Amino acid sequence: MDKHKQLSEAIVLATIAHRNQVDKGGNPYILHPLHLMNQLLFDTQLATIAVLHDVLEDTGMTISDLSRIGISQRVTSSLELLTHELGQSYDEYIDGICANYDAIRVKRKDLQHNSDITRLKGVTPKDLARMEKYHRAFMRLTEAKRAFNRKQPAHKRVQA
Repeated sequence: MDKHKQLSEAIVLATIAHRNQVDKGGNPYILHPLHLMNQLLFDTQLATIAVLHDVLEDTGMTISDLSRIGISQRVTSSLELLTHELGQSYDEYIDGICANYDAIRVKRKDLQHNSDITRLKGVTPKDLARMEKYHRAFMRLTEAKRAFNRKQPAHKRVQA
């Protein structure tokens, strides 16, 4: 599927998948993946990963469903890593993401947006603890991104 058509399909899929979901601030949840997507539009496939980043975790959709409709392997490979599996520790989840440059880039944007306390109705001690966890993960992902940057010239960082 053409990468621009893929992004259009992904936006529709994410909108349907997140219909009637709200974020911690009471806003339509779809605004979160759309926010990430808009920050990554310089790379259409990266933007596709961003808009779909929570679809597998928060809905009944599967990798097979996405592959069947023509979503690229670059996108589905990253989405598999960005899906926090039941029984998987948070550290294991972040470790998996550290192995994929695209997943690192999307997860960093996700953590930045999820750490924005202005999106919350109020800040509780539980919110602060989550922010600390996100900060630790962000720092790990930043180091993993730097490692990719040291190993590979820029033109080879995009995964097939």
